[in-house]
Amino acid sequence: MPDTVPPDAGDLLEPLARVVRSYYDALTAVATSHGLSGAQARALIALREPLSMSALADHLVCDASNATGLIARMEARGLVRRDPSPEDRRSKVVTATAEGRELALRLRSAMHTVHAALEALTPQERTALLPLLDRLGDLLTR
Repeated sequence: MPDTVPPDAGDLLEPLARVVRSYYDALTAVATSHGLSGAQARALIALREPLSMSALADHLVCDASNATGLIARMEARGLVRRDPSPEDRRSKVVTATAEGRELALRLRSAMHTVHAALEALTPQERTALLPLLDRLGDLLTR
């Protein structure tokens, strides 16, 4: 059997992009069904723990003023609250409310296409994939 050449980083880009695109498409569809934008859904899911407005804007890859408007709309729906930061009273910390946390769980569980694709992997494939995804995430967030 001939030796196979391992893929280089460039060979992985498009398959990774396809997975990420599919995830965000599914999340946006589910978010829309709950009256949220895709960015609002991403924010809600990111708020597993309180985040500063600047950290949330960084996570959403958007300008702080965009994050402020997005959070204001979510706050009006009772999904999040903004409190002064204990470290810097000029800054705000965003926290998901109980309703927001519950909706975040519903959003993630309603992503049936993504869940089905992950369930279609064998247990061994899922076991192998998890540490690879964790490592890739760590490398990308350095």
